[in-house]
Amino acid sequence: MRAFVLGNYMNANFLYVDRLPLTGESLAATRHFQEHGGKGLNLAVGLHRLGVTVDLLMAVGSDEAGAAVTRRLAEEGMDTTRVLTLGSNSGYGVGFITPDGRNFLAAHLGANTLLTAKHVEQAHDALIHADWVVAQFEIPDPVILHAFRQAHRFGKRTYLNPSPWRQIDNELLALTDVLVVNAREAVLMFNQPDLEKLTPKDWSARLPTLARQLGWMGRLLVVTLADAGCVALDEGRQAVSQPAYPIQQIDATGAGDAFGSGLVGSLLHGLPLTDALRIGNACGALIAAREGILDGLPRRADVDAFMAVAAIPG
Repeated sequence: MRAFVLGNYMNANFLYVDRLPLTGESLAATRHFQEHGGKGLNLAVGLHRLGVTVDLLMAVGSDEAGAAVTRRLAEEGMDTTRVLTLGSNSGYGVGFITPDGRNFLAAHLGANTLLTAKHVEQAHDALIHADWVVAQFEIPDPVILHAFRQAHRFGKRTYLNPSPWRQIDNELLALTDVLVVNAREAVLMFNQPDLEKLTPKDWSARLPTLARQLGWMGRLLVVTLADAGCVALDEGRQAVSQPAYPIQQIDATGAGDAFGSGLVGSLLHGLPLTDALRIGNACGALIAAREGILDGLPRRADVDAFMAVAAIPG
């Protein structure tokens, strides 16, 4: 099982505050936490720890943060051949986190914006040998579009998490096999403000119609619903709902990335959709119940141990 991941890197910095700031307001942070981050980095490391061979294409700057994350990936046992030094500054992100785990994030993409379709071409051999091509929206659209065109040409499956949200190009949407959005992104994608208040049961009832109106022709469309679990539309256009594992949430940052690695890793291993969604939820729960992301991305043994003792509501 092999995945070609269109990655990104962010020097991630988190400020812990009593509440999220209002416009024009300055808040005193109670604590600061820094780690290697980025949605593409998280997806790549998450898949690697779940037993998938990962070919990671990612840009970093010629700064200490870029050198440090390259060393970290090598220590993880991952191939860093396609971790490219482009420009002077690595991506940089700041997050505000409240005691109940709510967050607000901002990012400067830095070197990630310098990744091009030419770099995908230079990694052609890795893409050819992959079973899946995995992407997210912290890199430029032309890079993803070129890689997904190649994936479609050579019969590879594609996974897209369009976050941070921007409108999805129609061609890119048509080339996407598995699309995962959170509830807020779904509101924007379907352009229906009332969706954010839906229960999982309501989502299950409305998702087939929403997908048809969107022109969705892919294999799997998933809406993640935080502590309400997730709802997926399968190839037969049937909605499948999976409840979340109840946890004491510490920080939800990165839970969606962990969900994605659990979902894709499970599908790569040939597991049924219900099992893949359940494992995705477990991976997300394990991240949301702790501080930080990279160190906590689970291995399969961690997921199995968690699922063996965690109870899912009725």
